Amino acid sequence: MLKGTDLSNAIYGGIFNIDNAGSSPGIELFNFIYGVTENDMLSPDRDICPTKYGHHIARKLAHGDLEADITENMLQGENAEIVLGKLFASLQIQPPNIKRTTDAGWTRKPFFPFTKSLIHWDIRKNGKIERVWMRGGGALLHKILRKDDDLERLKRIKLGFINLYSLSEGSSLHRLSAFFRSENAFSPLASSSIKPDEVERNSRANVDDFESTYRDGVLNILEHKRLTNVGKIESLVNWSGLWLALMQYRRSCDALEDHTPLPIVCDCALHASPIRRLARKQFQRAFSTIKTALDDFEQKKYKDVNEGQKNKIRGFFPSTASGMGLLNAYTGSRYFTLKIIALETIVAALVPAEDEMPFSEFVDKKLYIKLGIVVSRGAAKSAGLLEEYDGTLFEENEHGLGVQMKAAGLLTTYSDATKMISIKR
Repeated sequence: MLKGTDLSNAIYGGIFNIDNAGSSPGIELFNFIYGVTENDMLSPDRDICPTKYGHHIARKLAHGDLEADITENMLQGENAEIVLGKLFASLQIQPPNIKRTTDAGWTRKPFFPFTKSLIHWDIRKNGKIERVWMRGGGALLHKILRKDDDLERLKRIKLGFINLYSLSEGSSLHRLSAFFRSENAFSPLASSSIKPDEVERNSRANVDDFESTYRDGVLNILEHKRLTNVGKIESLVNWSGLWLALMQYRRSCDALEDHTPLPIVCDCALHASPIRRLARKQFQRAFSTIKTALDDFEQKKYKDVNEGQKNKIRGFFPSTASGMGLLNAYTGSRYFTLKIIALETIVAALVPAEDEMPFSEFVDKKLYIKLGIVVSRGAAKSAGLLEEYDGTLFEENEHGLGVQMKAAGLLTTYSDATKMISIKR
């Protein structure tokens, strides 16, 4: 019997599942990048064999689930367990849409990779290191990066990843988390793969030109002069999830042989308007397109994939889109929008690292041409939407976006005619 992973791989080139939605692909990508030596990092010629760290002692400590005998032997001081537990708990990521996934306690919440020693793999409660939530989204992203035909871009991306943690290597947080991840009597070091990671090996790269948008975004973030290293790490994780959500919709359209999908209209107006109804309608259409693509492809080539597995693949889209700020909510009346997390991510990925960009160029060339997102009148005209909708609605929508970006520190107004986009953090 064929599995949902086969169907997902066939349409998208990698494994999508509601359990690996949101930030999980970005976190998984970091495991592949930093689970090998610098010489092997992003190697285009050999399959990856990453070392996979469990880091379960610190994760149990954060969740208050550490066995008493381990605590007594490892920690000294009456408040050490409480203090360290709160510290590690503050470094965990809240996964998106957890109500619709299996909450496995401490195994469900990974650490955010502020330092290399906080990067870890999935681990089951019995101590076995294996895929639980990192199902393969990050493996696909890794394959896309290392199979880049632009060797100069690949070289610069590799150098960016090598330099990313240079400032945190000697930090107190790095040393502390390294102790809990290191090999000792209480915590097995890692599961080192003898064979290449099969999920990464079976993922497919160079499927379409949209992959270059992801690579360009990663490079821009890594070489950014105005972003702190922590800001770069956060942007990389968020950009990975955001790009995958957009890609899932695009490749669903391709699977249905609709190579000119409707653009995603985002409601950014300051007040409720017909744009919100359109954004809601287009979310419903996008969600339906993904379902139709899965059903149609399954009927033609992948029979016997059960409905539950297809629903998990489809669930990746709204869970990731909402977690990355492209959707207003996980559930209920949902519509496309651009929250601050999405705006910061897109600016970090697509606005040149050392430059400011005119606001009009950002909305028309970056949002629309690069990502297929419609906010402005100019983008709506290019998308053919002004035949049915009043252009002034999109003007108000564009104004609302500008107000939000200015409040977030992403837009500077020099005059009524000069508004510039940049990121400063």
